[in-house]
Amino acid sequence: MTEAAELQRLAADPALNTWLTANAGSGKTRVLTDRVARLLLGGADPLSILCLTYTKAAAAEMQNRLFKTLGGWAMAGDAALCTALRDLGEGHDLSPQRLARARQLFAKAIETPGGIRIQTIHSFCAALLRRFPLEAGVSPAFAEIDDRSAALLQADILEDIALGPDRAALEALLAWTSGEVPDVVSHILRLRADFERDRDVDLRAALGIAAELSEAEVLGRVFDGSEADLIDALLPHLARGKSTDLALAADLQALRPFRPSLATMETLEGALLTGASAKEPFSPKIGKVPTRDLLASEHPLRLALHDLMERLALGRPDRLALQLLQKTQALHRFAHAFLQRYRAAKEARRIAKMHGTKVWVIHSFNKTVKVGSKSLVTMGIAMQGNTPMWPGMVLPSTANPPPNGVTVNMLPVNVEGDKAVIFPSGASATLDTSGQ
Repeated sequence: MTEAAELQRLAADPALNTWLTANAGSGKTRVLTDRVARLLLGGADPLSILCLTYTKAAAAEMQNRLFKTLGGWAMAGDAALCTALRDLGEGHDLSPQRLARARQLFAKAIETPGGIRIQTIHSFCAALLRRFPLEAGVSPAFAEIDDRSAALLQADILEDIALGPDRAALEALLAWTSGEVPDVVSHILRLRADFERDRDVDLRAALGIAAELSEAEVLGRVFDGSEADLIDALLPHLARGKSTDLALAADLQALRPFRPSLATMETLEGALLTGASAKEPFSPKIGKVPTRDLLASEHPLRLALHDLMERLALGRPDRLALQLLQKTQALHRFAHAFLQRYRAAKEARRIAKMHGTKVWVIHSFNKTVKVGSKSLVTMGIAMQGNTPMWPGMVLPSTANPPPNGVTVNMLPVNVEGDKAVIFPSGASATLDTSGQ
């Protein structure tokens, strides 16, 4: 027996707690299948065994292999069955009674209610949630969403934001995002409980940024108003210099016409301060740019540039703090807009599943209008089934008076909490009031 085969047999021993890592195609599924077979051979109740995999394909493959193994045992002669059990690592007891038990395992597994539980992590978690919906705070009628449907739903919501009143939130995020927005959305959904909890948090205080620190105050300390003239005066000199001078000239040229901003500070820092790996990181490049033979050490332009370098170095920590605040604010603003629509879309899917695709659900984005004791939306989004139909106005109805009467494009609706639901058939339903 090879060393690999011996290690696989050892890993399949149910008496050991095993952490197994191996490359694709090296036999992990076989080890798991052998481990389950040995548990059953040792007398374990099939209902007491739970195998979790990442994919449905892996679960199906493992189930097929297990039943193929047990079916082979059921039909094998004594000699073949003894050989199979020895190869499995169960050769210590090959009595007639044990061989008979091995042959009975196929029928026992087939007759187990619901079969041996070999399933994906998602399906196992879904089963737990359905068993304890109240404790988990979910609807018993929930349905899992597959990756493709989730991606389509997220894309629809992003399009709705891009075309709706929260477009500025998306644009602010794009200004800071170097990667793909869908990747950002995936992170937001993974951390949505944190975003919900921190909805009303003072981000400035949470980041430890002083209340009096502002962009105008920082820019006022760094820029004294002479920078545009300084750049204009430097460029002709730099154009005659070495490669270092030419690189500085390109950076300064990109800033014309000169506008003070945090982004301008960042560009100038990259050109006039040392890098992160320098002996003195982010310190002024005094005496290094422009090169020494281009401008005399006491040349007024060099001295003015040195002064700017010093101010940039002193202002850099505050620039970083303010940009961190702006990035975080942009992320939270977008996350709240996205998650609001995400909840609405999921609710629409749930109600559509209960009542059919003719149900329209309107979720509010602004709860400032009251109809009786109910909060009524002034702007929202309507869903028919899983498809957003329109963002639009919801107005009080004169034909169907308060507290429950409103119309959407002249259609009467039922209001519950922050949701309005249209049933074209005139039916009604009791809705959850989970809030926005």
